[in-house]
Amino acid sequence: MGMLEKLPNLTILKLIGDSFEGNTKILVFSKGGFPSLEFLYVSRRHQRTELRVEEGAMPRLCRLEIQYCWGLTTLPDGLRHLTNLRELTIKWMSRELHRRIEEDGEDFYKIQHVPSLVIGEPSAKI
Repeated sequence: MGMLEKLPNLTILKLIGDSFEGNTKILVFSKGGFPSLEFLYVSRRHQRTELRVEEGAMPRLCRLEIQYCWGLTTLPDGLRHLTNLRELTIKWMSRELHRRIEEDGEDFYKIQHVPSLVIGEPSAKI
């Protein structure tokens, strides 16, 4: 990720599967990283238990899609800082995560600023 987040013209990034980043269970988007990224797609990252978005990361991100990341039980607090985020899609995640992002859930405040929220059904596996 360290090399990718420094690419100045990267506008679309798709992270699929668990082969990326070795054995770490945390996927970190660092402050100042991904300066031009507009669309991030994260899928099938089963071993990841945490996404971390530092303040100042991905300042141009306007579309985020997360699916099949069954290890995630909470959304990153840093999503609050993605002020250009216009569309967030969450599909086939754990039931606990889905419970937390409901309008009265503990994590809803992190995403309430996003104009378009597409929340699919939780995964049948968990």
